[in-house]
Amino acid sequence: HMADGTGLGGNIPPLKGADYLAKHPAQVACIIRYGLADTILVNGRTYAAPMLAIPTLNEFEIANIINYINHSWGNDLGYTPLSAVQQSLDQCAH
Repeated sequence: HMADGTGLGGNIPPLKGADYLAKHPAQVACIIRYGLADTILVNGRTYAAPMLAIPTLNEFEIANIINYINHSWGNDLGYTPLSAVQQSLDQCAH
């Protein structure tokens, strides 16, 4: 997603100002843990490149990543508690 969170053209979606993060917060943990093979719509643009899974991360590490994203690059998406990450991961369709 690049160091500045702006993504990479039509291949990698931005994290900076990404409407997807605000609209689908419960999916973010699932995407980090299990990857994404489907298309995703971010800020009105469709992205089709798969995101690889990172199954070795534990729930605490995933929560830290989400909270970093939520507060970086001008994002103001609030705090995601560990319990919300655990609940999201329990409900992932993978």
